Amino acid sequence: MTVNRRRKPASVNPIKTGQSLGAVLALQGCYRAMPLLHGSQGCSAFPKALLTRHFREPIAVQTSALQEMDVIFDANRNLEEALNLVLSKHRPDIIGIIGTELTDVAGVDYQSMLKSYKRERNMRGGLAFSVVLPDFRGSLESGFSAAVESMIDEMIQQVGHRGSRSVNTRQITLLPGSFLTPADVMELKEMISSFGFEVIALPDISTSLSGHLLTGFSPLTRGGVPLDSMLQSLQSGLTIAVGGSMERPARRLHNALGTPYKVFTHAMGLKASDELLHFLHQISGEPVPLRYCWQRENLLDSMLDAHFQFAGMSAIAALEPDHLCSVSGWLEELGVEQKALIASYETPLVAGMEREVWIGDLDDAEVLGKGADLWISNSHGIAGAQRIAAAFMPAGFPVWNELGAYMSVSVGYRGAMEWSNKAGNLLMQREAGHRESSVRHR
Repeated sequence: MTVNRRRKPASVNPIKTGQSLGAVLALQGCYRAMPLLHGSQGCSAFPKALLTRHFREPIAVQTSALQEMDVIFDANRNLEEALNLVLSKHRPDIIGIIGTELTDVAGVDYQSMLKSYKRERNMRGGLAFSVVLPDFRGSLESGFSAAVESMIDEMIQQVGHRGSRSVNTRQITLLPGSFLTPADVMELKEMISSFGFEVIALPDISTSLSGHLLTGFSPLTRGGVPLDSMLQSLQSGLTIAVGGSMERPARRLHNALGTPYKVFTHAMGLKASDELLHFLHQISGEPVPLRYCWQRENLLDSMLDAHFQFAGMSAIAALEPDHLCSVSGWLEELGVEQKALIASYETPLVAGMEREVWIGDLDDAEVLGKGADLWISNSHGIAGAQRIAAAFMPAGFPVWNELGAYMSVSVGYRGAMEWSNKAGNLLMQREAGHRESSVRHR
């Protein structure tokens, strides 16, 4: 279908989030990791504030704190000083140097700089990689994917290419997309492991940003996948990527190590869950666990129960590309009219969708979604939903107006049932509010 853009001179209330934030999020899923943003102080303060507000957890991030003169004369000096400080003071197992638009325009050569830095200091052990993520292209999703790909590149260089590894056919590497919550990642791990597989998620935010109480303070990430498990994932017999954006990291593993991979654009709703469980059943030879059979029945029953609420309703969704595809498929199964779909930027997955997609912002959602009954976007869309009198359903990133949003499940039968019930309840509340206001004004 077609991909459109509205002509206007500026972005109003944008959905798009900087790529560097996606890279910081990816590193939060790795144990004892430290993202180091090579840019101004604001380049790290903004991701840290948004991520802390969304997950309500401490977020590990450092910055090289560049000033204008540093960029002009020697940006590498600031980066070296920041690396020396982080490595000597915190001793992370994993360090990711994240380039911003400031240093990208200045033309910093991260690969050469990091290579010479490792050689001069005889760095051994640990994982250090760099990725350039300017904000003038892509979004959170592409930054997340690029960081995972760079991480995998560095891991492959450490252990060598094909022929120098043993393959574990009962081990699967899971590459979860940036749109998945910690609870989603946990659900996917449980689904795959229920067929007798050992699962290593890369990255694994289900054990770092899922809400847990730990004593003491650490400037590094707590929870997530440890470095030894990350390196062990290179022995997996299969890679499963969830989200179209994660195909590149999966393909990188395939090209370097010969690891076969399977990409699921999403895992939300009846059809997508059927496909995932059928695939796991085929490769394992194990029957589908009974609990998923019951969950499928529960989902079908909840869809039937809610059909009065969804009949004749229309919705608008403004999300990251992978998430938009996932939500669109779920709305299709519920029979909800999709008044407009707005993505933060264009991807091959968006271009290949059967429905018309707009690349834009939340102002576009407000204009295109007039008359919609349900509005699905991050928390910055609340005011727009109120102006068009639509029920507001927070999703994506960031969500700061709802407690526990990061632990909501959307994948599998259980996730689709939770979303269906939640959306149905919001539409019922909206209808009740309309009835109350009509009676009050008579």
